[in-house]
Amino acid sequence: MTGLETAIILVAFVITAAAFAFVVLNMGFLTAEKAQSVISSGMSEASSALLTDSGVIGQFTSTGGDQADVDLAKLTFYLKLSQGHEPVDLDDSKLVATYTNARTHANLYASNGTIMTITGVNDDGDSLCETGEKFKVVIDFSQLTNSTMDPDVTLDNAYAHPYEEFRIELRPSAGAVLSIERQLPAVYSAVMVLE
Repeated sequence: MTGLETAIILVAFVITAAAFAFVVLNMGFLTAEKAQSVISSGMSEASSALLTDSGVIGQFTSTGGDQADVDLAKLTFYLKLSQGHEPVDLDDSKLVATYTNARTHANLYASNGTIMTITGVNDDGDSLCETGEKFKVVIDFSQLTNSTMDPDVTLDNAYAHPYEEFRIELRPSAGAVLSIERQLPAVYSAVMVLE
């Protein structure tokens, strides 16, 4: 009788240990699968990167007078893909572009295409920025409206002026954010390269 009771207790321990081991293994497999998906999505995020190709060109108004009256009216630069990275979709439904200065923050890129336009220079006709392709970006600050700015300010306050900083951020749907931050120098010409 004692041997039978011992055998029953031993079988109960074995069944309990087997069930516990199954739960532990299942949780381990689930955790490993989650970690793998996180690593995979992190690699895809880090592997898409846009770069500015050459300088940023600014076009200014009223360059003959006082520096306080000079406005950054238009900005032009070129985009390309970093070597060995995944293509980035530059369509207005996949890319968010913002502009920030000391007085306002504005959304630049929308389907109307009046404030910011992106056109291919040597592309294959689609909106994907792939290896070897370049896209020209033109931002026309005179097209800013109160509906695109936060807080609502006058157009003169939306412009960047000499000795002030401004920031342009391009946020693709996947990949790193491209940030272009410049401080405007003293303006002596209607068209200048902003270093």
